[in-house]
Amino acid sequence: MNLSNRTVVVTGGTSGIGLAFALKLLELGNQVIVIGRSQATLNQITTKHKGLIGLQGDVSDVRAVREMAAFLRERYPEVSILFNSAGIMRAFNWMDDNLDMEQATEEVATNLNGTIWMTKALLPQLARQSEAMIVTVSSGLSYVTSPIHPVYSATKAGVHMYTDALRIQLKKAGTNIHVMELVPPLVAETNLQSDAQSGGGIPNMSLVTLVKHGIQGMARNKKRVVPGMSKFLRVAGKYFPDALSNAMARG
Repeated sequence: MNLSNRTVVVTGGTSGIGLAFALKLLELGNQVIVIGRSQATLNQITTKHKGLIGLQGDVSDVRAVREMAAFLRERYPEVSILFNSAGIMRAFNWMDDNLDMEQATEEVATNLNGTIWMTKALLPQLARQSEAMIVTVSSGLSYVTSPIHPVYSATKAGVHMYTDALRIQLKKAGTNIHVMELVPPLVAETNLQSDAQSGGGIPNMSLVTLVKHGIQGMARNKKRVVPGMSKFLRVAGKYFPDALSNAMARG
C-alpha cells in the first residue's frame, strides 16, 4: 500500500506509539489526524509538530466515537487509514480491597472497546475508498499473560483475536481494506509502565525501531508484524506459557 498522500486517523496519537507513527506518517507526506482525550495536550502536540491535526475525543465513550466518526465523514471524507493505538496499561493486585469493579475494567473500555468501536464507526468510510487500511495494536502479552497486568493482557489477546476475525470478514466481503496487527514487545518511551513494573526483565525496543518495522509492514500489506521479543513470546505462548508467566510474576 502506498503510504503517502493519504488521510490518516491515529487514536492515542498524543504520546507513545501513536504519536511516533503519526509523526512518521506525516513525514511521508500524509494528512494526519491525531485523536486524544485532552484538548490541552492536543494543542501542545499540534503546536510542537506543525502539520498534525488534533481531534478531541475519548475512544472508550461510544457517544464520543459516534461524534468523531460523524465529524470525520463530513470534514475528512477521504480518510483511508485508521491506526488504532489508544491504550492504557496498569499493574494491580486482584486481592486489593480498594480496587473496585469499574476501575478493574478501564483497560477493556479503552484497549478493546475503543479499537472495536472506532473500527466499526469508520468502516463504511474506509470501504468507500479505492484502497484502505486498518491497523490494530495488540502486544506480545497477547500470547503470554503478565500476571501483574491481568486486564491489559486480556484486552490485547482480545484485540489479537478480533483483528484476525475482522481481516477474514472484510476479505470475504470483497473489500479492499487491508488489516494489519502490530504486536509490539515492551517498548521504551511509551510511558505505559515504568521499567520496574515491566515484569520478567523483558528487554525494551525503541520506538524508532518499532516504527521502522511497522511502516515496512504497512507498506507491504502484512497481516501481522511481530518484532523483537514478541516473536519469542509468540513461540513461548505455544510451548511453555505457564513457565514464562510465572517467571514474569517473580520478576
